[in-house]
Amino acid sequence: MSYIISGLNIQNIYEYDPYQSYEQYDVVDYQLITGASRYPSYTGLGNTGLVFWFNNDLYDDFETDGSENVIRWKNKVDLSDDLTQNTDDVTNRPFIDYDYNYLNLVGKQFLSGSNFALTGKTLFLCFSATQHPKNEPQNLLQFYTYSETVENPSGYLKISGSDYFGGAKFFIDDASANARFPIYDKPNILTILQVEGVSGPLISLRQNGIPIINSNTSYTGWKSSSFKIGDNDDYNLGIKYYDLFCFSGIMGEADLNHYEKYLFEKYSYDKGLYWAKSDVPQYESYAPTTYTGKNYWTRDIDELFDLSYSCSVNFTSNLSALNFGDGYRTNISRNINSLNSSFDLVYDGLTDKQAKALIAYFENTPEAKVKSLYEGYTGVDMDLFFPYKSNAELYFLDISHSTPYNNINKVTIKAESPYASSLNYKGMFVELDEVNIRTYSSKLYNFNYNDIVYFDSPDLEDRGYYFYTGASNISRLNSVNNPTGVNSYFTRNFYFKADVDYDFNSQLKVLTVSYPSSTKEFSKNGINYNLLEFNVKFSKRSNSEARAILKFLDDKAGFKIFDYTLPQPYNKTIQVYCPEWNHTYNFYNNNDITAKFIEFRGQVNFETVFNTKVIFTS
Repeated sequence: MSYIISGLNIQNIYEYDPYQSYEQYDVVDYQLITGASRYPSYTGLGNTGLVFWFNNDLYDDFETDGSENVIRWKNKVDLSDDLTQNTDDVTNRPFIDYDYNYLNLVGKQFLSGSNFALTGKTLFLCFSATQHPKNEPQNLLQFYTYSETVENPSGYLKISGSDYFGGAKFFIDDASANARFPIYDKPNILTILQVEGVSGPLISLRQNGIPIINSNTSYTGWKSSSFKIGDNDDYNLGIKYYDLFCFSGIMGEADLNHYEKYLFEKYSYDKGLYWAKSDVPQYESYAPTTYTGKNYWTRDIDELFDLSYSCSVNFTSNLSALNFGDGYRTNISRNINSLNSSFDLVYDGLTDKQAKALIAYFENTPEAKVKSLYEGYTGVDMDLFFPYKSNAELYFLDISHSTPYNNINKVTIKAESPYASSLNYKGMFVELDEVNIRTYSSKLYNFNYNDIVYFDSPDLEDRGYYFYTGASNISRLNSVNNPTGVNSYFTRNFYFKADVDYDFNSQLKVLTVSYPSSTKEFSKNGINYNLLEFNVKFSKRSNSEARAILKFLDDKAGFKIFDYTLPQPYNKTIQVYCPEWNHTYNFYNNNDITAKFIEFRGQVNFETVFNTKVIFTS
């Protein structure tokens, strides 16, 4: 049992077994095989000997020139030859970045060595490649002689094609086979077995433990002493070599599994929990990471569960106040993304099996892939509820589970999204998507009240979001009615009407002096001692109005100033900012929004504008 299973509070989750079928919402721990792994230098598995071993575990594994370009990849096996690059052309030398656990060979870069001749061998390679821009074959490795002839051709291993089943292929000389797993942009484990046949070497190839090629026509170069990795064309974007080691002789199935699992545990980020999104037949081709298996297994929460009504979100802006006295102040954003969000994600009406799967999903989120060497694990990519974006990255923090009836469950997950940017001109969470929020042009038509457009003006002060307040119109608008026209049907002001049943609480800001054994003395605190701080509510609003309100607040980012007209009996237009608001999606066309407004005194002579729309010209 892996530590992942033992760390869950859910029972009856086991390692994936290809000879077992599964039902929808079953959870498995995929570890390539269920057995143990073995270190390559382990000597207790029989009489096969380790011939060479190359990886990037240690700084001393490489010899470089003065620019950290590799001229020697040292063999970890004593008294065995290294892989070298001794040509005068520096561009043929791969650059080594010690922050990463691989050596990347780009284009024509290569390393080669001699004295690797074997008639029988078992070779393991862990690599990652990027698809060739022209879809040309890419060399992974090659055995050859310097006096190569038609009768003695090189033996090579190549990849080619697009990354789908039937498109991606492996080549052992002239023999080819479809890849069973995706071959690009993730570590792959290849195992080559070479035995001596009647007319030459017989080569077998396994991808991630599954046999894919048994070649009876392999070239004699496989028995040659010279060995090379890399050496592709100028369009090649790189082959990353994580680990490469070879034994003399042929291993049995059990021994192969040990070493393949060593590579899987060390380099693969495909290991861990998977969820069945439909019933899964038994057989290794239905494993979670194969091309076929991806149709049955997932780590995408949106492929498993749908959010229920009553989801909510709370936005809070972290601001630092700079007070000037007399009630005058300004708000300073603490960082470029000072607007924080906290979501309550509701999944209601789940069966016991669905609830078990969702709870396991929640508990397993810290096992996600690390974002980079300098950051923590990645969040959960998911589609949010109305009207928020469909590509949010959330971090699950708390879970609440209740069972009101037998086999009926409600799960609520609290999550945060720390990396969403309020500086993105498309919006932080209510995004410009060209469907519900469109970029305005003279060709745009079909407008309804509360529609939102982005006006891409060359004038920064005019650029931004506008809200349609005219009558419904299925036609294009005249230029005088566009967002900045003299008779515009649009507004940038806060035109939404709050609930009638409002509640204002105002507290005077006064100075108090208390005299011992006497009374108090009160005096006004400057000239702005009655600043308002109040909540406004928008209950049971339609989706179109709720989207407009939330987009307005999203665009103000928690600190931008805008005008607000107070209700009866005040009837005064004041300047406010909105550092907090909450939204609950009750049902379709039924939204509740509560926003906190704080009065701001002091004439605003300019609008805060971020020119965050970057246009790449080349």
